[in-house]
Amino acid sequence: MTDPVEFRRDVGLFATGIAVITCTDPETSCTDVGYIVHGATVNSFTSVSLKPPTVMVSLNTGRAHQFITSHRFFGASVLTAAQSNVSNHFARSSDSLIKPEFIVRHRVPTLMSCLAWFECEVTSQLDVADHTIFVARVLASGRESGSPLIFWGSEYHCGITPN
Repeated sequence: MTDPVEFRRDVGLFATGIAVITCTDPETSCTDVGYIVHGATVNSFTSVSLKPPTVMVSLNTGRAHQFITSHRFFGASVLTAAQSNVSNHFARSSDSLIKPEFIVRHRVPTLMSCLAWFECEVTSQLDVADHTIFVARVLASGRESGSPLIFWGSEYHCGITPN
């Protein structure tokens, strides 16, 4: 049997980008004054298909998981090399001093000034151990310039800027 600590070290050698998955309480709307954005930092966000545009994310249980399960919509914001503080903010349950800014372009909030953003509608989900894999159709997406925040060997690294 694989030791969980060793497995974490081994799988950590696969370099990934960092994204923040965002959603709102399904009882509120993004048009409501003072709506609250819930988020989770992930390195398990990836494309699945181009036709139709489809992505997947794996989430542990928590508020974001709960709200995505009931509301079926989420945003994904790919972080820039300058946003490790944003990653840390959504990776911890403690309060932090940063106040991330969001924008609702169409239906769900995503982070402002991120490398890329996606607005998604869940089409299927699969429970695996203590996580759920959400497969979602991409309703809208966009990008900005910059260098990606990369996670490798349990540490942040700055990616390169494409030509």
